[in-house]
Amino acid sequence: MTDTAQAPPEERIALVTGATGAIGAAVSRALVGQGIRTAMLARNLRRLERLAEQLDAPDLTLPVRADVTQPFDLVEARDAIRDRFGADPDLVMVSAGVMRAGDFEQAAPSEWKAMIMTNVEGALYTAQTFADGLLRIGETGHRADLIFVGSAPAPQRAKSYAVFSAMATSVEQLAKHLRAEYGERGVRVHHIAPFYVTSELGADMSDTEHYQRFLERADEFSSIDPGSVAHLVKFMIGLPARSNLAAATIRPVRS
Repeated sequence: MTDTAQAPPEERIALVTGATGAIGAAVSRALVGQGIRTAMLARNLRRLERLAEQLDAPDLTLPVRADVTQPFDLVEARDAIRDRFGADPDLVMVSAGVMRAGDFEQAAPSEWKAMIMTNVEGALYTAQTFADGLLRIGETGHRADLIFVGSAPAPQRAKSYAVFSAMATSVEQLAKHLRAEYGERGVRVHHIAPFYVTSELGADMSDTEHYQRFLERADEFSSIDPGSVAHLVKFMIGLPARSNLAAATIRPVRS
């Protein structure tokens, strides 16, 4: 099951939030395939357990039911990782996200709140909760990685996605400024911006018309397979500790 090509050291420990989403699951699968002990965090325990069963690597996986919008859940997750693997993660992948769309004047504020809480507050809480461990590891000269997942179309003008795009670009700015703050302390901060990714993200938005447009847009450009994001993550974390692939955009060739 282990992929030995450019494999990171076996002692690496990873945390993946949003692990049951398309990107989170693909990254978890890739990390476990490289022999990396991986804590998979999501809100839906049943889907987490199903993912762990599919990976069939009980010595390398730790499913953790937690909500990134709840700081105490993240503290408990950190403690569970320490208890199970004996150390803090040196790779933190922030990929939990919510997508909602709609005409601004008609949008439901509850959907804005869901995006703010998960996409922004969740990213902040996750990064802060695991920052001390990453900094301790980075200052020893070992690889320490903090990866944020964003959206390639977000910086562009897009009808009906004003609030979602604002949230996504704010996380991109967070990654940029944390790079300045943590880079000198040995932590590599990355930002991955995929284009349209094959996933169910946004399927539960109230405006079904806009979700259908999203699907049509994805089909038009041939959406990105989540495995492509996982391949990029493996490349990023496999670089020497003093090298940082800081930001990357993944686009379909025809886009």
